[in-house]
Amino acid sequence: MKKILHILTIILLPLTVFGQKEYLSRLSISGGVSELGISPSEEIWVATKAGNVYFTKQIGELWNMGPYGSLDPYNFSSGKTFERLNFFSEDTLMISGFIQEGGKQDFVFWSGNHGKTWEKVIFGKSSWIDAAYINNNGKAWMSGNSQLIYYTEDKGKTWKAFDKAGNENALRFSTIHFAKDEQTGLFGSFWNVLYKTTDNCQSWEKLPTPLSQGKYERLSKEERPDIRKIRIFGNYYIINQQGRVFITKSDSIDWTYLPEIIDFEVSEINNLYTINQDLSISHYDNAFSQTWQSEESLENNPRAIGVRNNKLFVLTFESIYKINPDDFIVSQLFTDEVPIQEPYLKLSFEGEEYGFENKDILRFDKKKKQWYRFMTLDFSIANASLFESKIVLADRSLNKLYTLDPKEKSVNEYSLPESLFSNLVVKELHFENGSQGCFHSDNSLRTYNKKGDKYVVDKKTKSSKYLSRADNEIEVAKIERIINVLDKSRFSNVSLTDLNITENDIKEFKKFIDKEEQRINKSGIDRFDFENLYIFPGEKTDFNFYKSVADSLFTLSDEEINNAFWQSYGNWSTTTDWRRIIIVFQNGKKLIIENSDDKPNYLYTPWIVDFEGLKFQTNSILFGQQIDEITNGQFFNEVARDKNYAIFKIADYLYKKKLNEK
Repeated sequence: MKKILHILTIILLPLTVFGQKEYLSRLSISGGVSELGISPSEEIWVATKAGNVYFTKQIGELWNMGPYGSLDPYNFSSGKTFERLNFFSEDTLMISGFIQEGGKQDFVFWSGNHGKTWEKVIFGKSSWIDAAYINNNGKAWMSGNSQLIYYTEDKGKTWKAFDKAGNENALRFSTIHFAKDEQTGLFGSFWNVLYKTTDNCQSWEKLPTPLSQGKYERLSKEERPDIRKIRIFGNYYIINQQGRVFITKSDSIDWTYLPEIIDFEVSEINNLYTINQDLSISHYDNAFSQTWQSEESLENNPRAIGVRNNKLFVLTFESIYKINPDDFIVSQLFTDEVPIQEPYLKLSFEGEEYGFENKDILRFDKKKKQWYRFMTLDFSIANASLFESKIVLADRSLNKLYTLDPKEKSVNEYSLPESLFSNLVVKELHFENGSQGCFHSDNSLRTYNKKGDKYVVDKKTKSSKYLSRADNEIEVAKIERIINVLDKSRFSNVSLTDLNITENDIKEFKKFIDKEEQRINKSGIDRFDFENLYIFPGEKTDFNFYKSVADSLFTLSDEEINNAFWQSYGNWSTTTDWRRIIIVFQNGKKLIIENSDDKPNYLYTPWIVDFEGLKFQTNSILFGQQIDEITNGQFFNEVARDKNYAIFKIADYLYKKKLNEK
């Protein structure tokens, strides 16, 4: 590629394929990715923790399934947890990680013919290989749970073992890096230990880490102070410990925090690439002097990065990048080995079937009987529905709506009518609590039917003890008021007025925080508990911050208050718990208001509202309060209406925001 005056060239590479691009499937890389394997000719290979291997001949070309795994995104190869695939040379490759066959895990997969065939090469005592460093001279160092250091000088064909570093028990290294002299190496562990060797693992010097130098403080002893990456460049060491990046001169260890950097890599000529908080890229020489800053940014957070030929390669969930001070090249991940799968979200419109998958709008080709990519948007589609003879799309927030014009191949911002369903007459009302998990499924239901000017409980369908204190009859006016509140909630934000917090409530909250601080200082941090809604980040939480938020509650902006109540707990679990209200109108249309978060906010917000497939979110406190009133306090956990909890949600949101800014 011709370079003119070294001006940055930003290139979106087209796919060099003979077929029609719109029929190509997006590659779903299944499993965690730790590292990229990049050959001298810049082939890109990826090995994942699901036991899959993927590769492309060049950035901009199609991706293929490698020698292991499946293109089924739910397939996991038994006994194969690949941590990395590395190139020793153009034709010599190695896969390492936790690879087990016949009850043994003492080998790597090795290929000397560019991955056409693979063999098992035994490296020594059985070990899960946690960390490896491979240089361009055929040498490599590996280590795992055996604690030994495995070393090769012949591109991985044969290995010998060095004794473990130090005297620590169960010392496992998570990252290794060697200088060009092939004698000086750094070994960082999962638990705050950093070793240096200057004679290729014959002797060791223990170095201070950022944590041991007090450059930051763990919030909880439960947090693992892992060293995630260590690199040597010039006279500097750069480290990532617990997601924080620090740098130091190599001759005098004094770590300095680099808050703007989230990841880094060192090139063959000892230059440093960094990925910054705003996902831009910076380039530094070996004296740590910045020589370039990208104007472009990555579209998403990196899954894995690597270097080859003094270029930075970055893999995200959707794209692969090749970056240097002259070029910023990006290519999306496509394959022709599988067709586009039938989308989960689809609808019919004017005789055509449409599907929606992430940013893609798909259509079904009736002749070829397969899906193809009709359009690609610049936002992810969380919902699609038909409303007033239009296709209405929603982004991930469910609160930004767009209409699709298939003829013009365009989308336009859209606003719903001010009154969406408040003028409709309610026929039935259902309250439902449920839980679904691997080994259980529970559901409780209470139904009301309209009779005259009231809604009367249906005794045939109600669960015996569910909402036993709720009224058996509800006035029509109350239900109309609830629906009207829900309808208007699309245009209003949560405010302190909704919470009705008094000065006395603030005093009680501060007393509560003092008690929690004393309890945690005595017994330690709480482990996860579905019943305990008050979870603090750690034993060393700044409890005074929580109290200061309470004191300044009435000075906080409306935006901060509202944002606090948009936060859901979001804990990953195989169990889903939900609270659901279903309203059936006389015209047959249905309105579903649901919350399925593990740890709800005050009075269970935010809610997802589904009106005949049209979805939006609301964090209306007033809606929750009215439901609480109708059910006489049984629909929600008692703590969810506690003023302490309301103040806690605001303070906890602001505290976590502060921690993320550090």
